[in-house]
Amino acid sequence: MIISNEQADYLINLKKKIIQNETVLDNLPIDQEFPMNLRYELVSDEDNDFSFLWEITQSSKNMLKMSLHFQEDESKIGLLRLDYYGTHQNPFTAKEDLPEKFQPYIGKFFTYDECHMHYYVDGYKPLAWAVPIADTNIETKEITEGDANRQIISAILDFARIINVETKITINALLL
Repeated sequence: MIISNEQADYLINLKKKIIQNETVLDNLPIDQEFPMNLRYELVSDEDNDFSFLWEITQSSKNMLKMSLHFQEDESKIGLLRLDYYGTHQNPFTAKEDLPEKFQPYIGKFFTYDECHMHYYVDGYKPLAWAVPIADTNIETKEITEGDANRQIISAILDFARIINVETKITINALLL
């Protein structure tokens, strides 16, 4: 299935709630563990034709990665992904209708230290385009060793805000 950039924005901006065991949740407690490997199904009261998958993962390769996927039948389309400390290469060539916000980043290679946000862009592989996190409305710009727990919690809540999750999330911090 192919969607337009406008449809991708519409799907990201829909208000969503987390669903577990076929129950829509108003509140969700999360225990912060390392490595985090969480998957949540999301639904929208505004447009119940759509369902979503929100993944939160950590690994030795990525300090924190969060993705929002639109689910259609048996397939899923990546709409948005936030990478804290991972590498990525944007496409070297751009189609004529590439949105302006990606133009400065044609061919950009994001090094491990450059946190970045991936976006769905029509006409490209899902999540092929990224911009530096500094150029997004994500408030948690980096995760540093000395304050990692607080910053990871902040980043998760920030991403939930960006993708319009209405379920109230509380995160029980990892005790070190």
